[in-house]
Amino acid sequence: MEITKNFAKKKFFTIIKPTKFLIKTKKMQKLLDFIQKNKAIALLAPSFPVDFEYPDIINILKWLWCEKVVELTYAAKLINNQYHEHFKNNPKQARICSNCPTIVQYIKNKFPEHKDKLIPIASPMIIMSRFIKKQYWENTKTLFVWPCLAKKIEAKTTWEVDEAITFKELAELIEYAKTKWITIDTQKESEFNNFHNNSTKIYPLDWAVAQTINRKDILTDDQIIITDGIPQINEAIKKMESDTNIKFLDLLSCPGWCIWWPWVISKEDKETKAQKIRDYQQKMQVKEQNSPKKGKIEYADWLDYKNTFI
Repeated sequence: MEITKNFAKKKFFTIIKPTKFLIKTKKMQKLLDFIQKNKAIALLAPSFPVDFEYPDIINILKWLWCEKVVELTYAAKLINNQYHEHFKNNPKQARICSNCPTIVQYIKNKFPEHKDKLIPIASPMIIMSRFIKKQYWENTKTLFVWPCLAKKIEAKTTWEVDEAITFKELAELIEYAKTKWITIDTQKESEFNNFHNNSTKIYPLDWAVAQTINRKDILTDDQIIITDGIPQINEAIKKMESDTNIKFLDLLSCPGWCIWWPWVISKEDKETKAQKIRDYQQKMQVKEQNSPKKGKIEYADWLDYKNTFI
């Protein structure tokens, strides 16, 4: 955690000794080569405020030779619109959110009889990668940055994201890159490339999907179950099976949502980390209100939303 917080305090990095572990060194060099040679575009998950400061994180990723840095919030908005239409057109069907790859695999393996209830719409990572690969140059390569190991599996399985790393791996890459005698000015005011959306900045938290899909007139509170952690998910499935009024399970596999401590650097408690997400959202609300980069649904009318991970 200290490494990330020091970015905002120091204008230039200091030089540190190279890593002692050859395997890690080769891994970091391979990742650095991928970014440099492909002019990769970084897809940054909205959970980043837990471990990194804004806008320093944008400078850092560009310092690592990412050609552009985009926030996944626009993809989340697009998905929300698809979810809204799906529930509107299928009011009698019970559905399970398919954003979390662990939930998708768990339902397929533990409850195969409910596989058809997984919403057939791809995750924000996949949707943003599809959008970026069409918006920019031919053979665009994408680098997904997120705290979840399961996303690495989803990326490799679908072949739609070229590389995926966790926040911990990003911190290791930064340390490795610092040994290459490279400096960065973190005082620059860098901004995200491409489109963004403010309401979906809370996507890493509980209630995020149910709260942001504009569910007025399509779903009531008593038709939704929101929970996290495998034991609670099992109970939610049982409740859905016994109660025909339940229409939407908004599930996250990790008991600490998408800011769970094993995969992020911060060891702060869940509520402290969640507040960082909310503070960032509030900070950006006014700044992005009249921004020309504010994403609109019609910008992606051509996009294929099919979930190939189910």
